[in-house]
Formats: sequence, C-alpha cells, structure tokens
Amino acid sequence: MDVGAFVQENKRWLLGCTIGAVVWLIASSVLGSIYHVMNPSVKSSGDVYDNNALTAARDENALLLAERDKLQQELGFVPTEKYQLAGQGRPDEYQFTLSLELKKSIVASAQRRDVQVAESNLTWERPTSIDDIRATLFGLELLNEVQQRLFAAHDQTRKADETAIGLRTILSLKLDARRGQRPPMRSPRPGEVDLRDFLVQEPLSFLFQADEATLAAFLESLRQPGRTLVVDSLTVTKPIRAGEPCTVKGALVGIAWKAQRESQ
Repeated sequence: MDVGAFVQENKRWLLGCTIGAVVWLIASSVLGSIYHVMNPSVKSSGDVYDNNALTAARDENALLLAERDKLQQELGFVPTEKYQLAGQGRPDEYQFTLSLELKKSIVASAQRRDVQVAESNLTWERPTSIDDIRATLFGLELLNEVQQRLFAAHDQTRKADETAIGLRTILSLKLDARRGQRPPMRSPRPGEVDLRDFLVQEPLSFLFQADEATLAAFLESLRQPGRTLVVDSLTVTKPIRAGEPCTVKGALVGIAWKAQRESQ
C-alpha cells in the first residue's frame, strides 16, 4: 500500500478526525473568555460601562456560549450510566467486573471474525482511589467504543468485499496512565482558566493491522454526536509485501464536559 496515496485519498477523514492537537488551545480561549472577568480600573469614576458597551458585552458573551456549545457537540463524549459508580456497589469490585467483561467481549468478537488478539495486549492500570476508579471506568467505556467501531469497520469492509483483509490483528489496546492531574497549588495568572475545572480527558492508545478500507471506515466512525473520540496522533506504516495489511498506531482522547457528565 502507498501510504502517501492513502492519505491523499482519505484526507476528509483524517482532517475531520485529527483535531486533538488544538482542542486545549480552542477550549482555553473560549472558556477563558467566558469565565474570566476583568476588574474595573481603580482610576475610573462613575459608570464603568455605558449602554452600548453593555450591549456589546452581552452579544459577545452569547457568541462565546454558542462556541462553547459547539465545542461540546464536536468534541464531547457523554458517559453512560453503566460506567458510573452511582448505585453499583463496591467501586473496586464493579470496576473489576467491567474490566473482565470488556476483555472477554474483545476476545470473543475477534474470534468470531478470525482476528488475532491476545488478552495480555489489552491493558490498563489497576486503580486504587475513588477518583482513579472513576477515571478508569470512563477509559473502559472509551476502549469499548474503540473495539466496537473497529470491528464494525472490519464488518463493513468484508461485506463490501469478501476477499478483503479487513482487520487482521489487534496488537494493543491500552488505557494510558492518567494525565492532566492538578499541578501543585499556585496563584493563577490574570485571565488563566484551569480547563480541568470544566472538562475531563482520558487518553488511550491502539496498535493494529488492517487494510486501508478498514482504517478509513474506523477513522470516519470516530466522530459521532455526544460520542466523539478525538484523534491525538496517528501513524500508518506501509507493509513490506504487497497485499499485506498496514500497521496503524495511534492515540485517542475522550473528553467529557463536567456539566454534562454530572447531569447523567
């Protein structure tokens, strides 16, 4: 496979999905504009703003709120009740049950399609604290979405062409170590907004072998309203021999806006 040709032929999917690198910059700008309010100058006297300025500020705020809603729609992943702790008994036991269930589901789905996968290649850290368990549950739901969409892409490709390779091997599905933890306390800079007050992100990585049609279908499936998986990185390696699958390595991020998450 000519990787360069693949990229050119599938730019729409790649450009549509690969937005993870700018999400923090965009969100920081929007949220910072919404939640940061400059103090009036101590040198001012009388009314700080006239009616025109107040109207302009309200219009700008409305635009920023609309942009925030657009970000939530484009980038957000809303967790389901199954992956929440409320009403599920002991947190550690529930997390262990879902972990075991997910591994069995992936292995069974792979076996039905003659896709190679080893349970040892499905990995995530064992959480200890309640916060870590919550984060792991969110990550498990993301991994579940990845495996479902990957197998769906395989089925789509094989349905269109029974001789297609589809998905050959899952070499790794990994819930990465948590990032974005709070740094030591410090005084915030003027205008600074800590995005962790407003959203949660969980990273995961994957490594698999598949043909280009399956890869394209998988990438296209990543953007779904309320269930988007943001592409953080993607590398496609050309096969050594013609007719063999390419090797795909990448990282995804699930982003949950806290207001939406806490309303579930």
